[in-house]
Amino acid sequence: MASATDSSVENVTRYDDELMAIQLRLKMLAQMAKDYPLECSLGTCDFLFESRDEIEILVENLTEEISASKHAY
Repeated sequence: MASATDSSVENVTRYDDELMAIQLRLKMLAQMAKDYPLECSLGTCDFLFESRDEIEILVENLTEEISASKHAY
């Protein structure tokens, strides 16, 4: 049986993996997008981006969130 700590680390790892997948998709979207405003859905989230900068800000925030969660464990 896994300990609570193992379970927590596994949850954080899964969370990081999901954030990294969203981050990658957003990076690709920023590179490919030509017209704004741009609507997209990622998982259960719907986004409306007015510019490439908005996408890049979200990617940067995800990078910080992933980094912070890795340092927590």
